Amino acid sequence: MLKRLLKRLALTLSFTAILVLALYGSYFSAHQSLSLPREGEINHYTNVSGELREKDRQALIKSRQSAVQVASMEPQTGIMSASSGIYFAHQSKYYVLTTFHGILGDCLTTKIIVEEQAVSCINFTLIDIDTDYIIIEIEEIETKTPLQIPTDIPKNREWAKKLSVMNQVYYTGFPNNEGPLTFGGKIIGFDSDEAIFIDSFAWAGSSGSGVFSSDGKLIGYVLALDVGETRFGIEVLENFVWVIPLFRVRWEVMLAP
Repeated sequence: MLKRLLKRLALTLSFTAILVLALYGSYFSAHQSLSLPREGEINHYTNVSGELREKDRQALIKSRQSAVQVASMEPQTGIMSASSGIYFAHQSKYYVLTTFHGILGDCLTTKIIVEEQAVSCINFTLIDIDTDYIIIEIEEIETKTPLQIPTDIPKNREWAKKLSVMNQVYYTGFPNNEGPLTFGGKIIGFDSDEAIFIDSFAWAGSSGSGVFSSDGKLIGYVLALDVGETRFGIEVLENFVWVIPLFRVRWEVMLAP
């Protein structure tokens, strides 16, 4: 008799616990659906459209999580420059690739800005004035996921396919000192100086942004906008974006053991 009573009591308690958990789950779910999201949830690098194909979503996430802002100051005048950069890792060291024309000072007056925090430059590792890029060694950024070089860039014959006209591309940068802002576009051509042209949008501050193929390969960095002349004067074409392909970076120097 006592054993039966204890068994019935145990079943009753189990049922009560399940009911309480179900009610709490319903309340929590309803509360979550009625509350507004926090700013961090909206602006998180993983908050990208669910209507895209999965490979495009992953390319966008890669673009957003590796994008940084680069601030540089000219020591004598105090003039500041802000551009965009690509955060990557190689052999347990961390770097940012950006355009050289955005660097006004030396390593001491150059900072990598991530979520309003300034990360110091360790060393100017590689500079190419002609191709207009610089690779800067920095400390690890714990809130960012670095790209892996050379894994995340195309190899050899892959380049022809990645640079096909009308291929979808994405990039994240800081135009007009705003952002991070993410843009889509399409490749519209390739010139004899080995620059890619994409139909997208850019403005001052976009220089140095990493451009990704739709399958998440890093194919280049934003260099500049095109400028046209009309009978009304010189005009900037905000949607005609020059991109330097990454096979023009001297990785053999960077990746040497």
